[in-house]
Amino acid sequence: MTRDIGVTDERERGVRLVPSGERRSAVLGGSRAPRALRRAGGAPCWLSLASRDAKAAKEFYERVLGWCHVPLLGSPGTARSLALKAGAPVGTISEASRDLGVHAGWMPHFAVDDLDRAVGRIRDRGATVAVGPLTTAAGRAAVAAGPHDVVFGLRHQALDRRWTVGDGPVARLELHTGDVFAAALFYGGVLGWAGETGDSCQVEYTGGRIVVRAGSRPVAALREDAVPGLEGRHRWHTCFRVADVDATAEAAVACGGRVISPPRGSHTPREAVLADHEGIPFAIVAE
Repeated sequence: MTRDIGVTDERERGVRLVPSGERRSAVLGGSRAPRALRRAGGAPCWLSLASRDAKAAKEFYERVLGWCHVPLLGSPGTARSLALKAGAPVGTISEASRDLGVHAGWMPHFAVDDLDRAVGRIRDRGATVAVGPLTTAAGRAAVAAGPHDVVFGLRHQALDRRWTVGDGPVARLELHTGDVFAAALFYGGVLGWAGETGDSCQVEYTGGRIVVRAGSRPVAALREDAVPGLEGRHRWHTCFRVADVDATAEAAVACGGRVISPPRGSHTPREAVLADHEGIPFAIVAE
């Protein structure tokens, strides 16, 4: 049985949640598979880290996760760089409260066809648009705060078409929220999930989570709990791939971070939840 969680207004559809057993017919209507670089509407398209000390953040992630960094142009006096792992883009690191970094932490950005309309939908729902819409060197963008003041970004286009969730250094992207269905209704309405065409992300309710898919590929998930290590707080949580979970956890502690959830898993890929030198949580999983 499917579950409808509401209709926002006469122009917009509610997000229809489909059990996993019905996925084949529900995801993109059982139609063609997406092209490798095709970006479904409302899909995550980038990550950014707003750090209080961008230089220290670059050093931490370079030593712990093995990333390299390429300097980027930004506002005068603002340190900003592109993080790469084995040539694959991870995201940007910049100073907090500058550029598009309005809070400390890893923030996802979602691709939308019409940025102004998406910003209007956010305001219609009583949420806050913190930055923008504005024009950057990489295109138009905005930053908003959704339910529980969870911060996320919107972009008219992806900064790098090679960036993906699941196939590269970014293994997973999950929203930890206090009301998973209300969150699905909010993000679905703003980002255009569950559209009638094959160009939008689709959603399903399975295993106690809401899974967002671009074609058959999961690109995000929504779950009803708090971020590990941040009890009572909600936010988007990122999981990165590493070669050795145990060695990475040890390196994080040696570089001023800490282990929130120790490495676990034997028959499945080992995982752990860490915090960086500023206390920003992130998960790691074995490649």
